[in-house]
Amino acid sequence: MQYLKKEVRERILAAAVEEFKQYGYADASIRNIADNAEISLGNIYRYFTNKESLYFAVINPFIDSVKQTIEKEFVFKGRTMKEVSESLVSFLMQYSDEILIIRKGKTVHYDAFIKYIVEVISGKIRKMMKEAFPEIDNKISNPDFYDAIAESFLTALFKILNNGQTAEMQARYSRELITFFFGQMKMRYDHFTDEEVALPATDEDKAE
Repeated sequence: MQYLKKEVRERILAAAVEEFKQYGYADASIRNIADNAEISLGNIYRYFTNKESLYFAVINPFIDSVKQTIEKEFVFKGRTMKEVSESLVSFLMQYSDEILIIRKGKTVHYDAFIKYIVEVISGKIRKMMKEAFPEIDNKISNPDFYDAIAESFLTALFKILNNGQTAEMQARYSRELITFFFGQMKMRYDHFTDEEVALPATDEDKAE
């Protein structure tokens, strides 16, 4: 009997993942979840008190995994960028549904999740730069530089995970982004100086 209860709960969660992924939290329907899980609507409430508790049951294990994985895998010391990148891509592919659900949820949980991820990734990048490329870190004067990089990186990743491509293509696109954001870091800043960068003259400038 215990096995059957566990099986029903897993069916509910599987149906909830698809419902939240397609409609987001606000527009998700408990009735649709019940129908797709092939159980009665009333039976769902034996396992979850409301839609919010069901949503938490879907995203909380993922958020816990994010925290553990970032601390364990997103570590640069003694590892190549390729090794770190592969760990990150594997994680993203494993939890692509949950990432999409949180993003489409547009709730305070999404805001809190993004803030946490930005802070952690920003801190990891800053630490990596200080340890591996101190000469580059010394050239960075913008106090929001690493936060901006982390936010841009996440925005680009979320766009990939929401594009409807196969898992194989999403993994490839993720590697391309990681290479663009973090590849050949030293080479990029070899010729960087504090001199003002000359911008192309506009038509208004030419008219003057």
